[in-house]
Parts: sequence; structure tokens; C-alpha cells
Amino acid sequence: MNEFQLKAAIDRPPEAVFAALVNFERIPDWNSSVMEVKWNRHSPIGVGSTMTYVGRFLGRSFESPTEITEYVACSKYSLKSTSGPFVLEIEDHLEPVGDGTLVTSTFRGESRGFFKLAEPVITRLAKKMFEASTDNLKALLEANAL
Repeated sequence: MNEFQLKAAIDRPPEAVFAALVNFERIPDWNSSVMEVKWNRHSPIGVGSTMTYVGRFLGRSFESPTEITEYVACSKYSLKSTSGPFVLEIEDHLEPVGDGTLVTSTFRGESRGFFKLAEPVITRLAKKMFEASTDNLKALLEANAL
């Protein structure tokens, strides 16, 4: 399994950063590989909640059913894919730093099917994509656009 970590200092309080992370309707605004997130809008979000990420990566469409595995408001949010082209676990830790938030994101993943053939390349490209998504999230939050 491949693993990497990203850190971002965001000039917004943890409450605002956490709210953006769990606002599924707005994820496509900052994560360019996600076109839509399907979930039950009428259920509270928490451990055990499920959603399906719909998107494109390397020109291929994908659907990735996902479950929230940890949910501590304003401090920790983790999820894991349950099927799809990738086994992916994402852990986001939020720490208050002054008036802002330090977000530490850990990504663990393994490719399946077509993507398994070029896994080292896939890992590098996924890291770049998640770096860009983190930069987009930071910019939108700091501009009060999320």
C-alpha cells in the first residue's frame, strides 16, 4: 500500500475548514477529479455515513463508494473507499494554530484494475492531484469563497 502526507496551514478557524471538508456539494469546487458526490442529504453526517464519489482520473471515469470511519467535529475526519478502482483511506487532522488551522492529511492507497498496471505513476499523479486540491481548498477558504 502506498502512503503520503500533506500539510497545509489555512488562515481560517478549524470550524470553517472542517465545514468545507464535509460540505459534499462543494467538493467539486476544490477537488478537480471529483465531479459529484452522491449521499443521503437527509441523514446526519458521522461515522458510518456513506457516499459515492463520481469523477475522472487519467481520462477514466470512476465511482468510488466511501464510508466515514472517524468523525470528530472540527478536529478529525477519516474515510475509506469500499469498492471502486482504488482502495483509498484519507485521514484529515485539524489543529488550531493561532487564528488558523494546520491540516495534516494522510493518504493510503492501492490501485485496482487498469490503474494497477502503472501504480508508481498513479501514486505520483494522485499526490500532485491531492496537493492541487489542498491548495484550491486553502485559497477558497482564505478568500471566504467556501
